[in-house]
Amino acid sequence: MAELNYSTTISIDLENSVFNFYSMVDDSIEHFVKGFPNGPLNDEFFEKFKLSVKTYAEKKPSEKIQKITVVLPDSAVLTDLVKIPTMKDRSQTKKMLDIALNGLYRNYEDLHITNYLAYSNKQYSTFAVSAVQKKIAAAIYSACSENKMLVETLTNTSSATIGGAVLINPKLKNKTYLFLDIKEVTSRFIFVVNGKAVGSYTLPFGLEFLNKSKVVQEDMLFDHSFAELAVLNARERAKAKKLTVMSVDSETGESDEDFDAEKPNTEIFPGLEGTFPTEAVAAEIPSDLKLFTRKAPRKLPKFMQREIPETEEDILYENFRIFVKWALTLIQENEKLTEIGKPEFVCVNMPRNMVTVLDRVNEEESENGIEFTYLPFNVTGRPIRYNLELYGGLSPKQINSAGKF
Repeated sequence: MAELNYSTTISIDLENSVFNFYSMVDDSIEHFVKGFPNGPLNDEFFEKFKLSVKTYAEKKPSEKIQKITVVLPDSAVLTDLVKIPTMKDRSQTKKMLDIALNGLYRNYEDLHITNYLAYSNKQYSTFAVSAVQKKIAAAIYSACSENKMLVETLTNTSSATIGGAVLINPKLKNKTYLFLDIKEVTSRFIFVVNGKAVGSYTLPFGLEFLNKSKVVQEDMLFDHSFAELAVLNARERAKAKKLTVMSVDSETGESDEDFDAEKPNTEIFPGLEGTFPTEAVAAEIPSDLKLFTRKAPRKLPKFMQREIPETEEDILYENFRIFVKWALTLIQENEKLTEIGKPEFVCVNMPRNMVTVLDRVNEEESENGIEFTYLPFNVTGRPIRYNLELYGGLSPKQINSAGKF
């Protein structure tokens, strides 16, 4: 009987507080998930990680696991663009870049840094930089090696996701585009320049939102004003026991009013927990007061209102337009990224029954000059398309070297 051939991706998913163990056993996929209490990536966290790896290693015969890829969350990886004067000599360029990085990052000596030349002209050269703390990388390698599992590749979610997308559609290799990976309750935009992931942005809504039977305003999904309110309240706390809050009136659209302890307290907007530093803000608020936001949709002027959709297809389209808005905004507002490579198109990973919405998007958004396409449907099913970063880890050769540590 022939030996089974194992290849495995292990990912740290902070958004869902789980460790993913994703294995390809010959032609079948096995997915093992282990939850953990959310917290900082410290010694205690990596002890939990080590125990989870041990549990997995006991379940899978380690001598038959050929390749291990570990995928770090994007939040644990620094990505940056660093511009320095163009030098003729390569050694001078390296020295100048080291000086620039040392000046930018106070913990420069504690970082494992990779970089590549992203753009250059006669005046300056722009380097794309990725970095991870050495102690995080060391903890990953140690936890796996102690359980006789050797890490072949250490990467991050964005780079592994693009590697998975290229496995499904090889035509994406070396292309410059914006990738949108829509999951159940989150979505991730990834800037890709010449096949390399150079930046990402995560939204706290996904397929669950697209599947709704009614049109949902974006300010009902998450509160954009919360971060600004946190700063305002911290400042007000230092002045007096009176907090400035934003209370949107659904009739007038007016906001920014004051309240005191005599007014009733309401709960912080649900869904912000874990996204913004609510605990730190709460520590700044007097015990007899609570920060509140009013969960009310913004009322647009009539000339800005669109027709109310009636069919499922129309509702899906109106809701998907929020993703379109974010895609166009990210492209417009990230000049440092678009300077080294402006996206030629937006590629979307979404279910087959939804891709027809892209035809309407391209028709209505044609003046924006960018096409929305979808990741093709080959033999890939839900276990692959919903876990692109895990699937990409199974073939580390498809992950660009710029995204490996």
